[in-house]
Amino acid sequence: MQSRAQCQGAVYFHLKISEMFLLAFEYNQFNGVIINSDRIPENSEIFSNQLSALLRYTKQQNKAVVWLTLPINLSHLISISTDQGFTFHNCLPEEVTLVFKTNPQDFVPFIPTHSLGAGGLVQNKYGEILVIKEHGARNYKLPGGHIELGEKIEDAVIREVLEETGINTTFDTILGMASTHPYRFGKSNIYIICKLTPLSEDINILDTQEIDDARWITPKDYLADDNNNVFNKYLVKSLLNGKGLVKSTLDLRQFSNLKHEMFLAAPDAP
Repeated sequence: MQSRAQCQGAVYFHLKISEMFLLAFEYNQFNGVIINSDRIPENSEIFSNQLSALLRYTKQQNKAVVWLTLPINLSHLISISTDQGFTFHNCLPEEVTLVFKTNPQDFVPFIPTHSLGAGGLVQNKYGEILVIKEHGARNYKLPGGHIELGEKIEDAVIREVLEETGINTTFDTILGMASTHPYRFGKSNIYIICKLTPLSEDINILDTQEIDDARWITPKDYLADDNNNVFNKYLVKSLLNGKGLVKSTLDLRQFSNLKHEMFLAAPDAP
């Protein structure tokens, strides 16, 4: 016997089997099943029985993948899930997502593969570039740091430059990218170098726990300093006069409500 129940605007399905209900779930467009995290029982025995019943049902329905996200207050259910064949997929500070594949060869895209960083090439009216030195380091490099979850590239690089130097900037273009593997925690890293225009010149380091020094320096002096590593000097030398990719003026909200950024090659001047 099958019944439907409304939950937060989505239709979830329940199947009664021997007086026991399955976990609430919905189908996705990739022949998978997503368990409703808001309706998972806290009791370990009840959860184990309902999860087993759901896996039997999804196998009967030839569903490929079952997705399960457990909030941190239900972390005691993780071992029950892994005992039934779930594996870890990704995590956030307050939740972990696990996945069950009916057949080992079923494809599940592995999302959390990269960390993202952005650096700012900032040049003032005198032709000097803005560089920083971290505590314990000998070399100077371009200011920048990690792009936070949900943060735009443009916003991230402006924020990082401000925190590390006290210099307010505006975004101009994306000049280049670099990929590194392995990076931290066995993942890859993508580093995006952006050209920024300074709105001020007085340095005032805000992130004093990380940054030891920040200064304006001529490109010639920066490239001549043997303490600066080859990678950073190559970036400055290669990108100093680059045009890069400009931010698109197309209003992407007409296509989607998601947070978008699009950068395109600048057209040649007529």
